[in-house]
Amino acid sequence: MMREIFEENSMSFATTRTLAALLPMLMLGYLISTPIQADEGRQLPAWTKTLTQSQGDEIEHMHHKLDEDQALYKEKERRALKELNEMTIREDVEIADVHAKIDELMAAKTRIMRLRYEHLIEMRRVLSDEQKVGYDSGVLKRSAVR
Repeated sequence: MMREIFEENSMSFATTRTLAALLPMLMLGYLISTPIQADEGRQLPAWTKTLTQSQGDEIEHMHHKLDEDQALYKEKERRALKELNEMTIREDVEIADVHAKIDELMAAKTRIMRLRYEHLIEMRRVLSDEQKVGYDSGVLKRSAVR
């Protein structure tokens, strides 16, 4: 039946299947060739241009430490969310188990947020009074969830 429909529209069934197989490969090729970065097109705040070498080194060290400190909790968060999603589609899921998994997920998120805000406060301590003005403004404008 499908073959008859495609033949009527002057496109062979084999051609349609070939195009259907090529489309995902073309999309993958496009995605691979297109650079995607979290900070693409984003300019650094003006206060960062006034950092001394020692401030820059200290901030770089703090960012590295934050990444290391958060890694375990981000993995726990990723794993708990995956398990929660898998639980949700089971026929025999118990709501108490879902609630427990949500608690596990939120504990990881809480730890990540605490580390993040400790980091923001620590960052502010290395800045001069002039740099703090721009930094504070950026913090107050934040609305994206990380």
